[in-house]
Amino acid sequence: MPSGASSKLRKTSHRSLNGGRQVIGSAHWLFRSTVTSKRSSYIGPDIRKRSFFGMGEIFGVLTNPAETVRSLTESKRLLDEARREISENRERAQIRTKHTFSRLPGFFPRKAEVKAIERTLEGDPSFTILFGASSVGKTALLREVLSRESYHVLHFDLRIAGFADLSSLYLSLSQQMEQYFEAIAETMEGYDQFQKEAWSFKHDRLNVERRIAETNESSTMRQITTSDVARLMELFQSSLLKYWEFQPSQAELESASAKSKKKGSDVAFEKTQAGDHIHKRKWSIRRFRQTKVHEDGTSRSSTESEKKDGIKPPPKRMPVIFFDEAHKLPALIQSNEAMKCILDSMLVFTKQDRLCHVIHATSDPFYQTWLRQLNIMQHCKIITIGDCNKTETRKFYHEQMLPRVPEYLRHQLDFESLYAAFGGKFAHWHDYITDYVNSNGRIGIRQSSHFLQAHALLNLHIIHSSQSPSTGATSSDGGRKRRSTPTADSVHPGLGPAGFKIYSPITSSGGRPPTADSTTAATYDVPEFTAMELLNVMSRLTRPDVDYLPYFSLCRELGVRAVDGMVKGRVLDLRWTEPVTNENHVDGRMTRPTSSYHPVANSDVTAVNSPPAAVSEEGDMEAISEQEQEYYLNHHHEWEDDDLGVVGPKLVPTTPIMRFAMAEVVAEYEDAGTESEYASLSDVDEY
Repeated sequence: MPSGASSKLRKTSHRSLNGGRQVIGSAHWLFRSTVTSKRSSYIGPDIRKRSFFGMGEIFGVLTNPAETVRSLTESKRLLDEARREISENRERAQIRTKHTFSRLPGFFPRKAEVKAIERTLEGDPSFTILFGASSVGKTALLREVLSRESYHVLHFDLRIAGFADLSSLYLSLSQQMEQYFEAIAETMEGYDQFQKEAWSFKHDRLNVERRIAETNESSTMRQITTSDVARLMELFQSSLLKYWEFQPSQAELESASAKSKKKGSDVAFEKTQAGDHIHKRKWSIRRFRQTKVHEDGTSRSSTESEKKDGIKPPPKRMPVIFFDEAHKLPALIQSNEAMKCILDSMLVFTKQDRLCHVIHATSDPFYQTWLRQLNIMQHCKIITIGDCNKTETRKFYHEQMLPRVPEYLRHQLDFESLYAAFGGKFAHWHDYITDYVNSNGRIGIRQSSHFLQAHALLNLHIIHSSQSPSTGATSSDGGRKRRSTPTADSVHPGLGPAGFKIYSPITSSGGRPPTADSTTAATYDVPEFTAMELLNVMSRLTRPDVDYLPYFSLCRELGVRAVDGMVKGRVLDLRWTEPVTNENHVDGRMTRPTSSYHPVANSDVTAVNSPPAAVSEEGDMEAISEQEQEYYLNHHHEWEDDDLGVVGPKLVPTTPIMRFAMAEVVAEYEDAGTESEYASLSDVDEY
């Protein structure tokens, strides 16, 4: 018998087949079970085929249980970290891909200012400086316009304490640039490849962080350098160039459209599955596929139209780099090279390559001087935002302020009196009405918080400028000596050394911090203007026919140091250009002036007087459109300026309540009899 046959017989010697049934040997019937085995064990039934694989690990666990417990604990920790990372990535994927930059709730529409910003953004990319006093509404206006879908804002609010140095600014720039291109890849069909552009910013940031972590503390490479900023700006420039030149093909658009439809159907299916056990199926009307009628009279479905006409690429979004309170940049970035690199890069983005808009909003008028020193200002355009005019303020008062006042308190409020004090500053209106209601109508204008602050500031300036350090130091301004010790002709000759310190102006990145030896100078600051000069300026500005003072003319009279000191002291506001809205416009019908209208020199022309109306041949008034009316209302002050020959920046009180407080302080000093030198100054003939 062959050996193969004998081996088969040996393997089946203990069992036999009888009619297709298996016959169990006499020795194995005790181990028979009626339960059907679903899976066989990896250990064979033949004991001769078993091995001792894994027995070493088993003996190791038994002999060293402490090490086993430690290993299991470490494995559990790694597993928890992996689960936490997966959960965080899932949450991070649902976070908005841009910083919160939405419309301000309760925004009062300012049509002229909104149109001015829209026209700036609709044109070629530019570097825009938005000037305006504090609480005038610069940020609210930009949020109203830039929150639209056609823009993507890289927002940097320098009022937030997180922007403390160049490193924090670099990290925020890098993260927002990465998020911008991530949003392009995720929201725009056919732009998936821009995910790689987002990765370039991420890995550049990681390389910088790795270098800082691995460098010694004494090395200069342990901080963000100018080369890091330059490389980041170069990355952004190249990515934007690719973005504006890129046009997705029809194949890419169709593929992206199919993916988005599939993703939408999957999400809808998941929502349906999740809600099946709660909501029963409802009957609904079947919506048929929409058809589109073409010029040739034929109609076809939207899908067929897309196949024939092609899928249109999505519109591109314009990036806007927006720095709020930009005058804090010099104190934030101590390196002149890094600051120059950032500003020069913004000029490249706007004037050279036309890639994005750059907007700097500031309330400091001397920010322009700092930009001029860096050779930037001549490439920028200026938009000045002022307060609202009387028509807008009246509408705001009746629509938003008056409904908040109880009926029994409204009779004490007079719009004309309130407008004379608060003008078109909506923030001050809101604060006064709130305090008025909370005090049950017991607070008047002169008890309001804003009037008390303005009144105290003016008196502190006068008292401070009437005194001087006890050292008797003198300072020169334009070749003339400025007295530093009180005299008998001073407003307050008997007062001691000054102790009131003014708000510091813009700090240049190259400025030196105060040293320990300069304690006297820090405590007793030499006043930049005299009390008589301040009272003289206040008296001029409170006259009913004076709205502003020319900056250059006043500098020639009092000196640049004195005039700039009043601006730095928050008494005056310096406006380099005219505001968008004419604040001094009074309610009334405006008509088109004739082409022969020429203001008469030295005539009493105020904002109340309007140009003569256009008269037809029959002698009737001609109707004008709303846009023409807005034009003549906002440009009426330009005719006045041409008449007076005033060219250049102008000085106005910082707020309407400051002008109101000036009149009160001037009246107080006139009544007190301290007008020996002041009276002679107030009689000076103006420009």
